[in-house]
Amino acid sequence: MKAEVAPRLRELAGLNGVQPSFLDAGNQQQSAAPEVLAGVLKALGLPAGNNEEVRDSLRLSRLRPYSQGIEPVIVAWEQGEVRVAFYPPARLANQRAHVRLRFEDGRVRELNPNVRAMGGIEVGGERFVAREFAIERLPFGYHTLEISAGDVTHRSLILSAPMRSFAGPEAGKTWGAFLPMYAAHSQESWGAGNFSDWERLTNWIGSQGGSVAATLPLLAAFLDNPVCEPSPYSPASRLFWNEFYLDIERVPEFLQCREAQALVRSKSFQAQLRAFRRSDIIDYRAQWAARRSVLELLAKYFFSKMSPRRAEFNRFLRAHPQVKEYSAFRAVCDKAKTSWHYWPERLRAGHLRNADYDEATQRFHSYVQWLAHGQVDELVRRGEQKGVKLYLDLPLGVNPDGYDVWRERESFALAASAGAPPDLFFSKGQDWGFAPLHPRRIRESGYHYVLAFLRFQMRHARLLRIDHVMGLHRLYWVPRGFEARQGTYVNYPAEELHAIFNLESHRNRTRLVGENLGTVPAVVNQGMERHGLSKMFVVQFEERLDPKMALVSPPALSVASLNTHDTPTFAAHWRGDDLLELVRLGLLPRRNLKTAKKDRERLKTALMRFLKTQGFLKGSKPSVQEVMRALLVWLKSSRSEIVLINLEDLWLETRPQNVPGTSSERPNWRRKARWSLERIFQEKKPIIPF
Repeated sequence: MKAEVAPRLRELAGLNGVQPSFLDAGNQQQSAAPEVLAGVLKALGLPAGNNEEVRDSLRLSRLRPYSQGIEPVIVAWEQGEVRVAFYPPARLANQRAHVRLRFEDGRVRELNPNVRAMGGIEVGGERFVAREFAIERLPFGYHTLEISAGDVTHRSLILSAPMRSFAGPEAGKTWGAFLPMYAAHSQESWGAGNFSDWERLTNWIGSQGGSVAATLPLLAAFLDNPVCEPSPYSPASRLFWNEFYLDIERVPEFLQCREAQALVRSKSFQAQLRAFRRSDIIDYRAQWAARRSVLELLAKYFFSKMSPRRAEFNRFLRAHPQVKEYSAFRAVCDKAKTSWHYWPERLRAGHLRNADYDEATQRFHSYVQWLAHGQVDELVRRGEQKGVKLYLDLPLGVNPDGYDVWRERESFALAASAGAPPDLFFSKGQDWGFAPLHPRRIRESGYHYVLAFLRFQMRHARLLRIDHVMGLHRLYWVPRGFEARQGTYVNYPAEELHAIFNLESHRNRTRLVGENLGTVPAVVNQGMERHGLSKMFVVQFEERLDPKMALVSPPALSVASLNTHDTPTFAAHWRGDDLLELVRLGLLPRRNLKTAKKDRERLKTALMRFLKTQGFLKGSKPSVQEVMRALLVWLKSSRSEIVLINLEDLWLETRPQNVPGTSSERPNWRRKARWSLERIFQEKKPIIPF
């Protein structure tokens, strides 16, 4: 790209929220190459490959705020005054503006605001007049503002939202337990955890005095066609459940369908179940094939005759009309066995016909979604009866082959992928492989997709962890065809997103927790504080060498834990297993291993001295378990609202659930807990230290 284009390219980037430079993890300024900026701008729909394209895109970008007449979204905080600026074309300067407010509940109010003239503006050869007025005391909700002048009408979504997210009643200090649902296996489950296992675990947490049951995302997954992707952070959709977790023997049709019962009792099926139960690693494709063979018989039985449950099913479809389209999409996947990106053009465009898929397969997918909805509803209902809240995780992205990207492609920037710039551990950067949300288009659509996946999660979760909360403010984009290190940050309308998250959290009575670990700009933490999101405090990220300040106290508004699903377990961290893993992955030079081990020993010494000084640890040579318990009790004594305990730490597990930066090299998202639920429940010694 010619050098003379670069200044205009940087201006174009700035006008569209693309950061020409950013501070890296080492607080060093990094500038994006012109080719990278051009690639990101292209992903935003702004050609910028040569001087002429940059000039045209600059004109369009300068003109857009005025040509659209009014911002597509306006935020009104705390039912206070909101000022509205609009820009009718100069030819309508003398026309009286008619202002109408359509409230969320359907009411319509004609407004007669005091419109103030603010002069004229000429942009890109076109002239606009500037007007401004104020609206006061809007009820909380999603309202539509319409401004008409002559033959032109402009509309804007007004988000009238509370400044802070839902906090709930003061409940005092509490604790909860974390375990991936797939890992929480029992003698009855078919080789991996299910909704019934989780219900039993939730009851046990309540019996031990806990009030939070935390797990990884439970969203729809591809486990056969077109791919097998077990990662809960690459779901096929953020709008549907993962039917892999169904307790099939609990389904009413299973109690009636002799063919399904006979299949499950057969020698071959029972041999499969024994193999699944023996293995400590989950083979998702094989396990799902076995489960699906039974579920297909149940679906066939269910649709073969009318019953009262058919009426319930039909009511479910009427209440959730998108299920039918999702089921058709999955049925086409099953028939084509390829990603939708390779389907014929009509199917890629979203126009499905009955002949494009097998009708029985489409009914099957609708049926299992109905079953999953029912079992999740029951799980939540019974947990809350025991005083235990479900803590779910909202993944940052979705599988590019999935339903959401196919159905809502205008909401995504398909020519880029999200990731992270190079840092201490990932010197080449990270490319996470999923398309980021398009910041301008989600605004122009009224955030309908964002609202859909938020409402789906919050209907069930009383606590919701927002994966990579920095994504509300900015996200690292890697344009297609570039390496992960060749990206830059794109800004998002943070206040608008916070307004939506806050509104939905109040309506669903859901606490929000932001995953703000690692390198996070100050503006993100400031936004979390301003809007009342709980932070995460993770001991592994907070250890210091000073024995007097080996740990700082967690913030009052926080969820505190020893580790996360993306870090080593406590025992592995204490033993230094993670350092050896970094060497094996090539992320830590072997020549630096000895120094890294010494540094780790210094951290451990400082931490033990700190805990002894604080009165939480005794003895000259405490065991790993004694240190871990002392840390948990210290967390309990801190200001944090919730202490989250990874159950695997309590039996000193050393194997991680996930090793970031790996895929086929490690059995990520597939390892069952070493202890079964029966072992946990029967343990005579109290395994919860408080």
